[in-house]
Amino acid sequence: MPRVHETIPPHLADAAEAARAWFSSERGSEFKLTGILDPEEAPEAGTAARELQLILCGQEDGQDVCLRERFEIAPATSGFDVTHLAEATTDPGSPAPLLDPPVGVRAAWLERTLPRHAFVVLLFYRGFWCPPCRPELRGYAKAGVLERVRAAGGEVYAITSEPQTLAKNAEQDWATGLEHVGDPHQEIAGACAERGWLSLFTNDWGEHSPDNRWIAGDWVSHPKGYFQPGVLALSREGRVLYRWRCRPSRQNLGGAIARPTPDHVWGRVDSALRDPEDAPDAAIDADPSLDTPPTPWPVFVTLLLANGWFLRPMPFDQRAGENTVPRRIRRAALRVPLFVAGWIAAGLVLPGWIVALAFAVWLARVVPGIREVNARFQNVRPGEEPTVP
Repeated sequence: MPRVHETIPPHLADAAEAARAWFSSERGSEFKLTGILDPEEAPEAGTAARELQLILCGQEDGQDVCLRERFEIAPATSGFDVTHLAEATTDPGSPAPLLDPPVGVRAAWLERTLPRHAFVVLLFYRGFWCPPCRPELRGYAKAGVLERVRAAGGEVYAITSEPQTLAKNAEQDWATGLEHVGDPHQEIAGACAERGWLSLFTNDWGEHSPDNRWIAGDWVSHPKGYFQPGVLALSREGRVLYRWRCRPSRQNLGGAIARPTPDHVWGRVDSALRDPEDAPDAAIDADPSLDTPPTPWPVFVTLLLANGWFLRPMPFDQRAGENTVPRRIRRAALRVPLFVAGWIAAGLVLPGWIVALAFAVWLARVVPGIREVNARFQNVRPGEEPTVP
């Protein structure tokens, strides 16, 4: 897995700086060199050209961006000859660099963003691996809410605690019509919590946690854990127009489902915009109109078992491909009656003791996996409050 280092090794510093200067000149905007990928693989100084992958942060079209770029850099008579090979984007399903953007880049994001709009709606979502997040975010354009927000002078942003590469993957693959912002160090969320606007629940599944791999393999990247869903609408002056946060529980499958509908959010925001400027902040919405009804926990666990062919609970993979998540869920659901019918047939043709023994062996195999699911899906206690980042 590619690893990003914040410190440029001394023997690569001049070449990396030459690439940065060249890139800034080409883009017509000053970029900072904030990281390098796998510097140990770069050859030592010499006359041969070498390839470097660099993390460069700056501004494009008024937006803060961090880009991962590939360069071929060869020594020249005076300095270096720099060739831009291609933008090194992260394909869906491949590992993302943790340093994307580096610490501090998102710290002042709110200060830069709020003055540009009459108001903003921030949609905190779990990540590119999260199946229910896709229809939630796409729903704002589909319901016409995005158009109404922009007509009123506002903007909607989708914020995730993943690196910007995976945030951009979601923006492009899901076609939400929103700008997705990677906040892997939770600096935007932390600023919202510090100002008393909104504190989110998070699930601390780090990069090397087995929980992380259980969800979706090594393409999940949350250096400080992932956000549980939340919605925060702010005026340019910092007045809270609307706020809601998910309390992960068995009823919403650990935060996986049940978000406020876009129409509900816009209705509350539109109403708050009509209030006087000195109106108090909106309280946390405790009873919103939700986009999906609760799913019984036993049904959910049964579908996970069916997805793992009843050998172990298996999550529904979100990676791109012909088999979309709804299709995978339908296929898993079709296996349930076949599985039940198989046990019934076995009971009719085989001695009872053999069927009972086989069922006991099956239970011994799947029960540990079910316990693992129960332990790993977040279920906050009544009255429990989020930990401020």
